[in-house]
Amino acid sequence: MSNTHTSGEPQSLEEVFGEPISVYTDEDAIEDGFLVELDRLVRVRYDGAFITRMTRRLFDDLAPFADAAAAAFGGDFSKALASILTTKCRLAQGSPDNTGEVGDIVRIPPNLWLVRNELGDWTAMYPDEY
Repeated sequence: MSNTHTSGEPQSLEEVFGEPISVYTDEDAIEDGFLVELDRLVRVRYDGAFITRMTRRLFDDLAPFADAAAAAFGGDFSKALASILTTKCRLAQGSPDNTGEVGDIVRIPPNLWLVRNELGDWTAMYPDEY
């Protein structure tokens, strides 16, 4: 078996690796508490898609900063968190290899990622959580 593809057409992951043995869905990750749903909390766009998910660890790390900044937004935690995410997105650096598909990675210095999720939106996380 070769991992070389010569037909010129892109292959899906299933064509390359076969049927998945196990799938951990977005819904599973939210239910388990690994991901936080942001769609009802904040509306921040990057490159045409919303940041709709964030890992719990990153959310918990940013929450004190959003709490502290909330006073500048009339006590609104959501607006403060949205402001933090918007500011961070200004530093984002996409890869030329990104295709607009699940798994695309955008780096936000010094140590954050946006990863294209199965909804076609973005999930904010630390690199070691991928």
